[in-house]
Amino acid sequence: MGHIFVIIVFLLLFALPVKAQLGQKVCPITIYDAYNKPLQLPYLGEKHLLIFYVDPDHPSQNREFRNYFKKHPFTDENIESYGIVNLKDAPLLANSLLRFMIRKEIAGTQAYVYNDPDHTLKHAWKLGNVNNKFVVLWINKDCVIEFFKAGQLTEAEVEQIHALIQKYKKERTDTGELRRDSLSRKEGR
Repeated sequence: MGHIFVIIVFLLLFALPVKAQLGQKVCPITIYDAYNKPLQLPYLGEKHLLIFYVDPDHPSQNREFRNYFKKHPFTDENIESYGIVNLKDAPLLANSLLRFMIRKEIAGTQAYVYNDPDHTLKHAWKLGNVNNKFVVLWINKDCVIEFFKAGQLTEAEVEQIHALIQKYKKERTDTGELRRDSLSRKEGR
């Protein structure tokens, strides 16, 4: 009887879905642009990525955080940021309508917003239950998760993201040459 209990517990532990964790390496995936054309996830392995994986049913989650970046956009040749709309978790909204709204939202801006119609990102990167959640991910150039949050960000988590931006952001010297910021130099990078 005791052996059966141990076997059942062992099987249950391995049957539980594995969830994305800091330090986990991610793989390339196919997503879609606002015109529903497939493409490989942009800049993965080339730049540090700040990715927003958004459930359109809950647009107000992390609104203050998003508005901050709208008012204070950062551009850096070492970092890229974009959104991916989780279309699968918005069954009451037609995908074509959501893609139209994406095109309208980004028209005239330099923003990039893609879509995931079938949980490709969720499954490939083991994000767990992201329904009704605004997910924020930081993926470094080595394709490793350095930040992951599904849901409302705390002040401390917002500071973590700002610290990651500063850590990897390049700055110009007085001579105009690019150099790593002081934090990266101290780390020997």
